[in-house]
Amino acid sequence: MKFTLPLLLLVSLLQACSQTSAPPPAIAPQTPQHYFAKVDADAIPQVAAFYQLSEAQQQQFLQFYHQTKLQQLPGNKRLEMFLHQQLSNFHYEGKNYSASQTMQLMSGNCMSLAVLTTALAKLVNIEVGYRATYGEPMLNFSGDLFISSDHVRTYLFSQDEPDPDRLITQKAAVAIDYFPDRLDRLGAMFDHRRFAAMMYNNLAADALLADDQNKAFWLTQAALQQDPTYSASINLLGILYRRAGDLASAQQWYEFGLKHSINPAAIAGNYLQVAQELNDNAAIHRLEALLQQSNDDNPYNWFYLAYQAEQQQQQDKAILYYQKLLEQAPYLHRANLALARLYLQQNNNTAARTVLRQALRYSYEQGQVAMYKAKLQAVNERQSGQAQPE
Repeated sequence: MKFTLPLLLLVSLLQACSQTSAPPPAIAPQTPQHYFAKVDADAIPQVAAFYQLSEAQQQQFLQFYHQTKLQQLPGNKRLEMFLHQQLSNFHYEGKNYSASQTMQLMSGNCMSLAVLTTALAKLVNIEVGYRATYGEPMLNFSGDLFISSDHVRTYLFSQDEPDPDRLITQKAAVAIDYFPDRLDRLGAMFDHRRFAAMMYNNLAADALLADDQNKAFWLTQAALQQDPTYSASINLLGILYRRAGDLASAQQWYEFGLKHSINPAAIAGNYLQVAQELNDNAAIHRLEALLQQSNDDNPYNWFYLAYQAEQQQQQDKAILYYQKLLEQAPYLHRANLALARLYLQQNNNTAARTVLRQALRYSYEQGQVAMYKAKLQAVNERQSGQAQPE
């Protein structure tokens, strides 16, 4: 993949954070909306529309679910069986579909699968939960946007009540996931309102990629009506105001996001660019310190920041951000290679060798193992003077 365009902005399509204590009141900034023309009402779907299924689709599922031979199984297992049967030939594509569209087309992204799973669960009163997971994402550049699609896992909980005589009182659950990779890092659990906000935010990102900033704005507003402190949508609002030339409003939303986000790396990274344009040195120093101290649990926010630092010839910052990324996802070979390259540019052969050895420990594919061994040999030869650095 060629990275030829300047990296300015980050759109995080899927992002979730937990709330372990009562958050401060979310008083959203009152910023002007006249930059963004109203769109037709049907352009902003209602939440219920995400989960609508046709009568035929409902009957197809219910006939399977109520089969006599399956009645000995818990409801969540029966739903899982139906999805496994229906989705054996499912085609993954990065599109956001409603439940009905997903079932009809047998395609979509991980959110589409989660929407369909939720719609079916609603028909038979099965409790649903969601969790962010961070495997290697799809990364893409579009104009001045860096697109990172993360992943969501859906849980179908048992309808049986926990046994009060047992130490473990959590309900049993089955996980519905496109890619249950053993190397995925699990994020926080979240609820239906956060999930709806994520769906609106995905649609807003689609609109932004289509250069429809008006639609993107109002979809983002719909997301924040579901979850007023959803950081991905706050981040997107900052991007939209920045594009509209209103840096002051962008700054207000970024400040709001920092106040309410548990993992603020993506917001801080975009806010830093606005602060630089405003020549706000106090904000610049504060944001740089925040990024150094942050332990954002989404490793791919660090990928964006590291790449941005490289583009700006800030090697030390890039190294720091790649290190943070690899603390979360040591198996991501692109980050290992990038960090080793930066160390070699600084003539730090020892650090480069350490990174490559660590990468070898997390390499399972034959091609990756061979690649890391070859690079380790090249570093050893370079240090011994048998080969000249490029």
